[in-house]
Amino acid sequence: MSRSLALTLAAATLIGCSSTPEQPLLQQFFAASRLRDNTTLAGFAAASFEPGTDGIVTTFTITSVGAEQRTPLALKSLAKAAEDAKAADAEFTRRKDAYQTENLDAIKRVIAAERANGKIPPKDAAVRAAWSRFLEEGAGVARKVSETKRKLASETLVVDMSINNGPTHLDVTKYDGELVSKDVSIAAPVRLPSGQTAQRNYRVTLQRAVLSGDTPIAGRWIITGIRDASGSAATPRS
Repeated sequence: MSRSLALTLAAATLIGCSSTPEQPLLQQFFAASRLRDNTTLAGFAAASFEPGTDGIVTTFTITSVGAEQRTPLALKSLAKAAEDAKAADAEFTRRKDAYQTENLDAIKRVIAAERANGKIPPKDAAVRAAWSRFLEEGAGVARKVSETKRKLASETLVVDMSINNGPTHLDVTKYDGELVSKDVSIAAPVRLPSGQTAQRNYRVTLQRAVLSGDTPIAGRWIITGIRDASGSAATPRS
């Protein structure tokens, strides 16, 4: 049996007692999680329900769907900040390399002296001070580049999954918009790793992006989290 057919059959067994628009997505989520089909999960989920730790869900009931919450996206400004940090890094590297080329012999003497006994020749004191400033500035520039890239990646992860689900690829960093979120509460009998079955309640977080433009671009819903009623998180998908 092919994996896609197995996933289809597994999803078909997840028959909830409600027929809300969220049900098919949740059915696919639990079916793919049960099969550990990370390839399928990667297309619509940033979380999973790991059979080895969380158990297996084969049926569930949607008990409530929360109101949608909207958060502004700052994709364009974050992308610009990342580009500015990258440009600042390139400009710093140019200055640092030029100074290093012009003062290479003195820099080598400073490094050798620091490794030997820490006593810097008086004639190299100015070079040592300047080189130390370059090293300190370089660490700050590198942190800025890393921080802006991390923020941009964090902001675009769900947006990219939500928007780019077809043959074409949209550069989401060229848009602003909103991230829409809602929580879906479900009740489900869970077959635990121990083999026992327990009734559990979960809150599943769904998100999708709506990008601004002449015509708004609405993405699909993505599962970004699942948490039990007591607040214990399920295993994140790696």
